Amino acid sequence: MNEEPKRSEESPAPQGATAPAAPAVEEADQFTPQMARDFFLSVLDYGQEEQDAKAGIIEELVDLLLPEARALAQPIRPKSSGDARAPEVLEQQFGVTVRERGVSWIHEPAVRLAGTSRRLEPRGASPVESGGELRRELFMLTDGRLVTVETVGTWYLKDSLRVSGDTLVGAREVAPAEVLRSFDFVSILKVMLETLFDGAAALKERNQQSEDIVERSGRFFTIIAQVAVSMKENADQLRRVGDTLA
Repeated sequence: MNEEPKRSEESPAPQGATAPAAPAVEEADQFTPQMARDFFLSVLDYGQEEQDAKAGIIEELVDLLLPEARALAQPIRPKSSGDARAPEVLEQQFGVTVRERGVSWIHEPAVRLAGTSRRLEPRGASPVESGGELRRELFMLTDGRLVTVETVGTWYLKDSLRVSGDTLVGAREVAPAEVLRSFDFVSILKVMLETLFDGAAALKERNQQSEDIVERSGRFFTIIAQVAVSMKENADQLRRVGDTLA
């Protein structure tokens, strides 16, 4: 009696979904409006599948990275740091929305994974006399939670001297899927990779290297390699499309 081959007990690394194939050129005459509708809806579904796959990759890499991340973690905001200006003042000056600020983890150690910023134009004042910048940063806490922290860096001239400071205006926990709405996926993976190498080196110097470092790092590198191959294949496919349309 034939038996079905057993499935591998180890789940494969998360990979990006495969994009739906466009109808063949020779079928163009039969490409009805209904077919067009179904095809483009499937493309939109593929985009969501890709985001879900990326979120799953980030979640798994966080788990694999924790021992090394703990070796490098620094407080997000030192307890001695204070706000340069009241959040309400910043709302009036720049139109910044103040979000949740009273979180228990704001002074805990974490690893910074990514950041973005945008310039703020002051209301009712010359941009030569004062200004600001809204910074949004992504951190990984030592227990694996992902959090975003928003601060406003401000400056103004006082007796021809530039006075600067920053104020916390937002802090909250986020899911991996939310991370992708604000931060670049590849940039996050690069920082995670550097964290793995640097954290492992730090632990080795302290004779505290984790016993499962080989297993975890092997799994980590496998996922990164699969992501790289998948992204290269997608880039090559897009390049071929561009060459065809040129």
